[in-house]
Amino acid sequence: MAVQGVRAAALIDIGTGMVLRSTGVQDSGFPAAAASLADEARLARATLASGEAGDLDEISLVTGGRLHLSKVLPTLPGDGVLLFVDLDRNRVTIALASLQVRQLAPAVLA
Repeated sequence: MAVQGVRAAALIDIGTGMVLRSTGVQDSGFPAAAASLADEARLARATLASGEAGDLDEISLVTGGRLHLSKVLPTLPGDGVLLFVDLDRNRVTIALASLQVRQLAPAVLA
C-alpha cells in the first residue's frame, strides 16, 4: 500500500487463482478478477513457449480510470504468485507505479 494511488493489493496463486492475502478497498468482483489474472498469467507463460522471450515478469492492464499491475513472484513449489495492485490511474504515473511495485515486490515474500 506504499505506492501512491493504490486502491487494493493482493497475492494470488497463479495455479489456482485463489486470493492468498489482500488489503485495501476491493470491489465485489475481486475474486473473479483474481482468477482471471491467474488465467492470464498461465496463458502468457504458455505463449512465451519455453522462455524464448524470457520469463514472464509483469502484466499491466490500463483502463480510463484504473491501472492494474500484476508482478510475478517466483515461489517453490507451484506456479508462483502474482502480486496484484489496483491503482487509481488519475493519481499515478504508469511507469513510476510499475517501478515502485517492482522495487517493493521482494519484500512481500520476505
